[in-house]
Amino acid sequence: MLTEQRNYLKYDGWLLKPVDKYESLKQFNCGKADLNDFFQNDVYLQKQELLNETYELTEATIGKDFPVALISLCNDAIRKEKLFPYLPFKGTKKDYPVYPAVKIARFGVKNDFRRKNIGTLAINIIKTLFLTNNRTGCRFVTVDAYNESDVLNFYNKNGFQFFSERDKNKDTRAMFYDLKRIKL
Repeated sequence: MLTEQRNYLKYDGWLLKPVDKYESLKQFNCGKADLNDFFQNDVYLQKQELLNETYELTEATIGKDFPVALISLCNDAIRKEKLFPYLPFKGTKKDYPVYPAVKIARFGVKNDFRRKNIGTLAINIIKTLFLTNNRTGCRFVTVDAYNESDVLNFYNKNGFQFFSERDKNKDTRAMFYDLKRIKL
């Protein structure tokens, strides 16, 4: 069952909502030092600077804020020429040079909950959040994924595609998901 209010989404017994208790993040550990540092020390500053909004995924039935995953989102845009090989755009009279997107800036699943499909659940909830009463127009979800086989496999399994092969030797790989693939 889906229950939504502005920036909150209840989905199959889980709740995605903006972080509001920043001190509770000090205990969050996803197993990646740089992500832990971001979630424990930078989330509030990034929000104050209007750079990211961080959401927590919790079990809706517990009644406590106990995040099993944290995901920071920000606005993004994709130049049409980066998408042209993948997607023919039809039906719009205006030819847009860039298309609106939301970027997964940071994403971590608490160690105790890894390999239990919580990551896929969180990605599906994010997709649903941006398709349900779409607030500003958002066609794509993007991510600069760590160039590690388990991370890339995770995003591939969840329907993300690489923009190109030019970044295959870099620390991160640019990927995207087209929200139009989902039928509501």
